[in-house]
Amino acid sequence: MADKLFFGEGIGRAIVINLSKGDKLLEGIRDRLQEEGIKNAVLFGAVGSLQKLVYHLPTSMGPTSEDKFLTIQGHGPIELGSLSGNVIDGDPHLHVVAQDKEGTYIGHLEEGTEVLFLAEIILAEIKDLNLHRVKNESGVVYLTEKL
Repeated sequence: MADKLFFGEGIGRAIVINLSKGDKLLEGIRDRLQEEGIKNAVLFGAVGSLQKLVYHLPTSMGPTSEDKFLTIQGHGPIELGSLSGNVIDGDPHLHVVAQDKEGTYIGHLEEGTEVLFLAEIILAEIKDLNLHRVKNESGVVYLTEKL
């Protein structure tokens, strides 16, 4: 697949989402952006603590994506060290770096991740970006312009 560049028309609103104990991290971000009518955004960062982390990571170098799904829970608090990614067509694609007393975890954030005390997420809206994600023949999802 050839490299592609896509352009929006600039940055819109800055969004700060504050989640509390028991809130679902990915679902909370998605719901709040939907409530505000934000379809495209870039994530500047996030900090907080988690009581449950659900994520996946690739396990294959082959042509298709083979993923391992993991749930971290029950070893005490999990520090949310970093969250990065974007939101395209209302769909967040976020990667997480987190740590507890058992280890460090890095991967693609999944639904079911739960906030322990708080999570502060800062995003910026991207205006007039006409993209969505489409799976190719190998099942890998790529950004492409909406027709």
